[in-house]
Amino acid sequence: MPTGTRYYDGRTAALHVATLRWSEAFLSIDGVEGELAVWPRARLIVGEPDPEGRVVLSCKGEPGRVSTDAFALPVQMTAPRGHRWHYLGWIAIGAVALALAFVLVVRLPAAGAALVPRSAENRLGEMVESVVVGKHRVCRGDDGQRALEQLEARLAHAAGIAQPVRVVVIDSKTVNALTLPGARMVIMRGLFQRVDNPDQLAGVMAHETGHIARRDPLTALFRSAGITLISTTLGIHLGFADVSSLAGRLVGLSYSRDMERLADANGVAYLQASGLRSDGLAAFFALTEKRSGSASGAIEFLSDHPRTLDREKRSQGSPVGESALTAQQWAAVRAMCEKS
Repeated sequence: MPTGTRYYDGRTAALHVATLRWSEAFLSIDGVEGELAVWPRARLIVGEPDPEGRVVLSCKGEPGRVSTDAFALPVQMTAPRGHRWHYLGWIAIGAVALALAFVLVVRLPAAGAALVPRSAENRLGEMVESVVVGKHRVCRGDDGQRALEQLEARLAHAAGIAQPVRVVVIDSKTVNALTLPGARMVIMRGLFQRVDNPDQLAGVMAHETGHIARRDPLTALFRSAGITLISTTLGIHLGFADVSSLAGRLVGLSYSRDMERLADANGVAYLQASGLRSDGLAAFFALTEKRSGSASGAIEFLSDHPRTLDREKRSQGSPVGESALTAQQWAAVRAMCEKS
């Protein structure tokens, strides 16, 4: 079989050894004795490569044809015409995928969050935690930390959360606790100082566990951050400012009433399933409402966990069950942020 480039003029049986010269608008076919033909590139027809990797070129309205190696063609012409429909098909699929991503992120954030792999969510949570926690001192104390982790492990087991929940305590006077993507819970010193007993703390932790179980932080971020979050979860590099923006969005987010209603109800159920008193959350709501006007420090829990008139009634649990922490464990937890 001939190799190299061959030109057939279409008028005789002669076969010409040729070279191809490409310009922006034309293909010039040169023979040993000079130029054999000039074809407009807009009228070129590129055939399918054969098993040897050779293609046939022709020009609409011209009788000749060229046989050459596929690698001799410009890059943008290496896809045969038949294959171009294949690539156009992929472009169409990509456009549909982008439209679907828009619907999932903007219109159906819970569905979009459900499609995010756990590994990607964990990576996002780690980045956001570094920004949220990085501004505060992390409170240490082996006994207190162990007590909180054991309590949360019981709640997470009742909630059916497969991975361990990471609990971080930070030295902030804010009365709050919040959840981050990737099963992470941040508790602030102000919450320890505000609650009257460990069962109220357990009620708040059970509520936050409800958000973790339903992946509410990721859903809320999808609703708020949109395409920026898609880039992060897919591993596309973002600068520190972008991660800080995501962290700021998360801290300032308010969950929907449905999210809060489910977190309340599920939190009470987790406490009961764990054999613990389940009246702590309602007691905490009543306590915070009573003290919010006079206590020092910002009370954030009710500002980003909006309270409705019937919410306290729905979160009523039972005093039946064991206390969330022993007196010794509770003392260790409250001492975690004391500076040595």
